[in-house]
Amino acid sequence: MKIGVLTSACLALFLCGCAPVGPNYTAPNLNAPPQWTEDAKEAPEAEPAPGLEAVAWWKALNDPELDQLMNAAMAGNLDVDQARARIRQARAEFKAAAAGSKPNVNGTGSVTRSKDSKNVSDASGETTTLYTPGFDATWEVDVFGSVRRSVEAAEARVGAKIEDLHATQLTLLGDVANAYVQLRAAQEQLAITERTLKSQSETAEVTRVRYQNGLTSYLDVSQAEAETTTTAADIPAYETTIKQSIHRLSILIGQPPAFLKKQLGVTRSLPDCGGVTATGLPSELLVRRPDLREAERTLAAASADIGVATAELYPKFDLTLGLGLNSDTISRLSSLSSGYWSLVPQVSALLFDGGKTKAGVEKNEAVYEEALAAYHSTFLKALEDVENALVSYASAQTKRQTLTKSVQAYKETLMLAEEQYRKGLTSFLDVLDAQRSLYTAQNSLSATNAEVLTSFISLNKALGGGWKVFADADRQKAVLPDYRTHRQKVAYRQNEIPPVLH
Repeated sequence: MKIGVLTSACLALFLCGCAPVGPNYTAPNLNAPPQWTEDAKEAPEAEPAPGLEAVAWWKALNDPELDQLMNAAMAGNLDVDQARARIRQARAEFKAAAAGSKPNVNGTGSVTRSKDSKNVSDASGETTTLYTPGFDATWEVDVFGSVRRSVEAAEARVGAKIEDLHATQLTLLGDVANAYVQLRAAQEQLAITERTLKSQSETAEVTRVRYQNGLTSYLDVSQAEAETTTTAADIPAYETTIKQSIHRLSILIGQPPAFLKKQLGVTRSLPDCGGVTATGLPSELLVRRPDLREAERTLAAASADIGVATAELYPKFDLTLGLGLNSDTISRLSSLSSGYWSLVPQVSALLFDGGKTKAGVEKNEAVYEEALAAYHSTFLKALEDVENALVSYASAQTKRQTLTKSVQAYKETLMLAEEQYRKGLTSFLDVLDAQRSLYTAQNSLSATNAEVLTSFISLNKALGGGWKVFADADRQKAVLPDYRTHRQKVAYRQNEIPPVLH
């Protein structure tokens, strides 16, 4: 009997060594363009690095208050908490799948009190008590890899949930930065409006004095007051945007809407983007973008699921072992003679189920094809995001340069118009036009400064975060020929995915 047990155990170990059925997953090759159409030509080499500092692209804005908001959001945001909880769920499922490779052991114990019938031959008619403690173990031998593929799928899903967390964090950081820029832009435009309103009110007072002295008509007074009222009407919209931005930022850090009212209510200027984000190669998005890494892990899980379903078409092998004690008295339970054991090898095979199991395999193959198409689609969308962000960033910078010159020109125009009006050399309408044009240009410049920042934020989100941001001094040190040579040698390797914001 001992030889039979040993033989069964050896057979089980041999069978466990068989390769699992189903496809062996390899990450698909995606065709990426060699370079960006709208690349930042002056940007130096980009080197991804692990850790929080590696993804702190917002540090280029050099705004300590924004830094505090980012840290508060990472610590308190409820979407991030949900993503972390999903990781814990996936890890629990992985543990459950891994447990399938181990035997199930159950402890048993019973006390049977019985009395034989006297009318049965050889029966004593006595009352007896039988004590039976023991345990049984059942082990499904993973011959064709059903359990191994299940573990493989569960492990890939853990990876997908981790990347889901990274994607949630990246989106959160972008949302905080955008809301902060919107807040500071509205505060700046409100300040511009209030300064313009003050200047227009002073101009209106001058026209009243001139009218009272008979130096101008009441039309000038009426036009000045109308212009002042029109400018004042813009103030409520900016105040609304300021309040809503504060509410958004408070929610993003996991607090009630008015939580940041006191802290952010003080008007501050827009931060300035003092660096250039190195874009790297299009193929590097595969390691930089968390949504791409998530899609790849989802694809790996779908591949493993095919093996799980395929294994259902093959026979199943089980071993059941029972060990215990059996005695009619408690005192004799410790005796070796009270022991009993059993070993039951069992095999079962599917003979006919109307094609149900095979249909399950076909379904999982279709799920894999869907995940593969989604992976390709996500990559193309990522390329589009970066290209669009590069175009927007360059366009906004060009627009800002033009508007900066325009504001300066309108300031000079206003000074000349006011001087000539005081001397009676021009009409008051020229002064109003100059004031209106300067006010519009200043607000447009402020809005464009915010547009430059939001484009910078969008670019870093599109790149997946994590690229180094270089200041002007660092850019001057870059040797572009060496940089380009190195970029041509950069290759994507799946095992070099850096950790991002754990």
